[in-house]
Amino acid sequence: MKLMNKVLRFALLPLFVIMMMGCAGSKSGQVSESEQVTPAQQNEYSEIEQLLGISPADRQTASPEQGQDDLLSLLQANEGDQTAVSKEPAQADKVSQLEQEVTQLNRRLEEKDKTISLLKAQVMAMEEKKPAGTYVLAGGAEISDQDYELNYQQGYDLIRNRQYRDAIRVFESLLAANTKHSLSDNAQYWIGECYYALGDYRAAVVAFEKVFTFANSNKNDYAQYKLGLCYYRLNDMKRAKEEFQSLVDNYKNPDLISKAEEYLAKL
Repeated sequence: MKLMNKVLRFALLPLFVIMMMGCAGSKSGQVSESEQVTPAQQNEYSEIEQLLGISPADRQTASPEQGQDDLLSLLQANEGDQTAVSKEPAQADKVSQLEQEVTQLNRRLEEKDKTISLLKAQVMAMEEKKPAGTYVLAGGAEISDQDYELNYQQGYDLIRNRQYRDAIRVFESLLAANTKHSLSDNAQYWIGECYYALGDYRAAVVAFEKVFTFANSNKNDYAQYKLGLCYYRLNDMKRAKEEFQSLVDNYKNPDLISKAEEYLAKL
């Protein structure tokens, strides 16, 4: 509506200027009967004045000179309005472009939020799969017997799932917490089994030899048999023969002795 009023003002202003100039000329000289303003013309002038924002009081009190000055002011204002109207489409285009850029930025932010949410979900899923309490014993913190047994079972389950390195960390943390527990010698033995399964036979030898440092361990005979196997895998047949023979001479486990004798027959 405002734009329509401006357009009407632009169209009517030149006509009004001509009319006002005519009126000014009439006032300065004598007016003939044919030049007098008729009521119909006066109504047209009034409608144009309303569109141009000129009140009847302004028209009555204005002098011819002031009227001419006002006309010049209106013409100058008209030129300014024309410039403003010409700028409006460009400003509208710029606003539209900015709105499009804001929309694109909002879409990018939404995509990044979705990516972050997806990554968080993946991290949470990984945390849920991670065995609970696997590393809580690092640093040798003491734990209760019940917690010791729970963590021991956890390490054993990791071996069954062939997660040998994770199992090693669990058993090592148990030994760091307490070497006097009834399951501590078993924890040491399973460390050796994990290294053996990983093919690290030298590390396995070190782990199995530590089993003998525990008094009355029920894993001594198994550790002795595994020492023979480790040296056999390392192609150290002399040491392998010695370890297998030590098993036959010092232990009474018939199954292990039978297996050791089979290897001795090959050596």
